[in-house]
Amino acid sequence: MERGFAKKAVLLGLDSAVPGFVERFACEGKLPSIRRLIEGGVFAEAIGAIPTLTGPNWPTIATGAWPRTHGVTDMWVHIPGEPLDRVHSGFLTTYCRAEHLWDAAERVGKRSIILKYACAVPRTVNLGVQVDGYATPWWGSNLFEICPCRCFSIQPLPGATSVRLSVAGGWSNAPRSYSKPLETTFSFSPARGKGGVTFHGLVIDSAGRGYDLLIISKSKDASELVARLSVGEWSSWLKSEFEAIQGHPVYLTQSLGLLDAGGGKLLPTYDLKPELARRVEGAFRFKLIELSKDASSFRLYLSQVYPTRGYTYPDDVSDELLASVGPFQEHIGPYPLYSGWIDEESYLEEMSYQADWLGKAGVHLMSCHEWDLFFLQWHGCNHAQHSFWAGIDPISPWYKPSEAERYWKIFSRFYGMADRMVGRIAEGADEDTLIVVVSDHGHIPLIKGEILIANVLARAGLLSFKRTNGSVAVDWSRTRAFPQRNVHIYVNLKDRDPDGIVEPGKEYEEVRDKIISTLYGLKDRDGNSPIYLALKREDAEMLGLGGERSGDVIYQMAAGYHGDPSTVTVDLEPFSYGKTGARTMADDVGLARKPTSVHGQHLSTTRLGLGSIRSTFIMFGPRVRRGCKLLTQVRLVDVAPTIAFALGIPVPAQSEGRVLLEAFEGV
Repeated sequence: MERGFAKKAVLLGLDSAVPGFVERFACEGKLPSIRRLIEGGVFAEAIGAIPTLTGPNWPTIATGAWPRTHGVTDMWVHIPGEPLDRVHSGFLTTYCRAEHLWDAAERVGKRSIILKYACAVPRTVNLGVQVDGYATPWWGSNLFEICPCRCFSIQPLPGATSVRLSVAGGWSNAPRSYSKPLETTFSFSPARGKGGVTFHGLVIDSAGRGYDLLIISKSKDASELVARLSVGEWSSWLKSEFEAIQGHPVYLTQSLGLLDAGGGKLLPTYDLKPELARRVEGAFRFKLIELSKDASSFRLYLSQVYPTRGYTYPDDVSDELLASVGPFQEHIGPYPLYSGWIDEESYLEEMSYQADWLGKAGVHLMSCHEWDLFFLQWHGCNHAQHSFWAGIDPISPWYKPSEAERYWKIFSRFYGMADRMVGRIAEGADEDTLIVVVSDHGHIPLIKGEILIANVLARAGLLSFKRTNGSVAVDWSRTRAFPQRNVHIYVNLKDRDPDGIVEPGKEYEEVRDKIISTLYGLKDRDGNSPIYLALKREDAEMLGLGGERSGDVIYQMAAGYHGDPSTVTVDLEPFSYGKTGARTMADDVGLARKPTSVHGQHLSTTRLGLGSIRSTFIMFGPRVRRGCKLLTQVRLVDVAPTIAFALGIPVPAQSEGRVLLEAFEGV
């Protein structure tokens, strides 16, 4: 079969889209656009890379190479010779050693549009268009954002900014209030930078039935108001200027902390290589989440403050998008929901805004710019499944039959957001365009508990630390093994690691054997083993790992468990139980306060309950078989070479995948 029968290609990435849910909702008619692609093309459950995480898998899809080859072996990357607690962001192309499909296409003069595709900055293309491309899933970690979302609250909430409502004074042009008007201020600053902005708030009893209205103004003159909000209402998009620093993190440091409550985290601390602070315009909006009639309860949500320029290539593309689509909000993660800042509806509204924005932005870019390949990644399904999985899966400890119908509607709602986005972009593609819809991994429920890997190593005498004034630091002089997120354990090896104490050769092998036997020796309170697989670096090649950027030992969890390599407790207890298995989750806080489904530390073939870690793969377009479910093995490394084959362009230089010839007619 000759190559090059498609003129263009579109790759639409739906992070964490579970194949079973895609099929179910498509059959039920809830995903009409995706159903059209399935019925007119091929569908498969694909096998992803290990670890089953965002960081390694989107580069795998874009390069056709396994993590061992492209070098992004986790969400964070450890560079040999650096301290074992130093890692680098896997979301930077700086640490990807394989050629991307868009770079291979550019070698033959093809142009790409890259729209919020994860792990794509710093950009590597000179032709075409790029919008964002960092796409980390964590709160407060985007390279371009000016300020992460915030909450202003009377009641104490994790991470919220405390405010106090007092009797208002000195206001002019204020609306009538049947009760004494109350006032406060809302101030926020760049996460990296100086200065900030302050808005004035006036709380009004507009009808004599209690406080029900918030005025947000630039000053105490209500004629300068920027928003007039009742509970549940969003403001329009607002703009302000900030002195912000934007830059790439040079590295992250994992440091031990021991809390009085008995636990501490090996949290990543960013070390930034900043540019000089510069004047940046940012867009944002407010939503009044809560205001009680007596004003004893109050919550105001501030969306992520994102720049109106500076996040696209070429730079003026951001002006086009602002004019045609509106402000871009990059982050839609669950931290505000987990922290009690917002409710479920607000969470889903932000998710919907971003999906609609990406769909409209994609259509605009495709119609206004020359292109041959189009790439997009949306993280909504991942965030929502972490938050709501327990509501629909009967094996979850949180599952309540009386609530299941409501949560199934939520699931069909956010999968429907993805479908609208896919539909908009697919409509902009003609009959000569190949369309691929793919996810990087799936999800399974968390039901059996967490394994505290650092505690496990410490109990075995492999990890040591010093306690000082309530905090701890690794004692490298006595530490023989160190856990890194999410599946890697390193031996503290002489002549390789700066603080190495383990001799190469026999002692190195003895330490690795002890790590593996210790992991396999774990048994939970029911006598079950939480470790499904533990193997040496050189044996991990069969998982697509191994090589110098992988741990000396790599492990995979059994279904239902989660491994936490970053918590140390006083008692060094290996297991953390609770209704959900999540250490920081009390049994009485209810759904959607911590993740109720997991991925990342399980083989990509794992299934549990309603879940599967397998990836969704759909392909539609010229010469693609119609209505065919592929039963042959489809792997995420096969995506890039298959697209390259259809377009007749070079396969990315380090690609290790095969062309899915069985997906095409005439083969």
